[in-house]
Amino acid sequence: MLGLTTIAAPVVGLDGADHSAHAHEAAAAPAVQIQASVLEVLDSRVGAAQVTGSKPESLLANPAAQARAESMYASRAAARGALDGANVEGAHGTIAAAVPEKKIVMPLAQGSFRKTSSYGGRADPFTGGSSSHTGVDLAAPLDTPIHAVADGIVDYVGPGKAGRSSMIIVVKHEIDGEVFYSWYNHMYASGLYVEVGQQVQVGDVIAGVGNNGRSTGPHLHFEIHTDDDLTTTDPLAWLQTQGAVDVGELP
Repeated sequence: MLGLTTIAAPVVGLDGADHSAHAHEAAAAPAVQIQASVLEVLDSRVGAAQVTGSKPESLLANPAAQARAESMYASRAAARGALDGANVEGAHGTIAAAVPEKKIVMPLAQGSFRKTSSYGGRADPFTGGSSSHTGVDLAAPLDTPIHAVADGIVDYVGPGKAGRSSMIIVVKHEIDGEVFYSWYNHMYASGLYVEVGQQVQVGDVIAGVGNNGRSTGPHLHFEIHTDDDLTTTDPLAWLQTQGAVDVGELP
C-alpha cells in the first residue's frame, strides 16, 4: 500500500517571483497528505497476486471482493491497452486516433477514368475558339459510379445552369468551418441517384457517368466552387491540397 506523501513547496506568483510572505504562511500551514485511491490499492494487490501466484488474505477471506477486484483490474488494464494504441496530443491530453479520418475522396475510383481536359483556358471542342474551362473532364465508361467527394447536403439536381449543360448535381459541403460546393455534370436523368435536401456521406455513389449535353464522349465534368458566387478553382489541385484519397481507401 502506498505511504503518505508530504508536499511542501514555496508559493511562486504568476510573474515567477517568490512572494516571501505567502511562502512563510505556506511553510506554517499543515502538510497536504495524499493517500492512494481504492482503485490503486486494488490494482497493486491484484497485480502482485498475478505475479506471485498468491492472493492477499483480505481477498481470500471474501470471495465476492476478490471477484470484484479481479474484474476491476482487468477492466482498467483493458483501458490502459486502448490508450497505448492512441496518440495523446494537446495541453490537456486530448486523445486522437492514430489514423486520421478520411474526409475527402476523388469523385471517380482509381483506374476507372482518364483526364481528357484540364481546368483553365482551352480550345472549345465545338467551336474551336478559345474558352475558359471551369472544371476538369474525367473520361469514363457510361454509368461509372460517381462519388460524393465529402459529407454534405445535395443543393441542386436537374438541368444545366450557369452555362453548364444537363444534367447537374451540386453538393454543399462544410469541413472545419469552410463551405464549398462540388458540381458533377453531363449525367443522364436516369443516372441521378440523389435528390435536393438529401444528406450524403463521403464516398456515397450519387450518380453514374453520362454523355449528356455539350459532351463529345462519356465523361464527368467536375468542378469545385469555393463560395456562393460560383468562384471556381482547379479541382484536381484543390483535391490534392485537401489530401483526397481514392474511395477504396475509406475505412
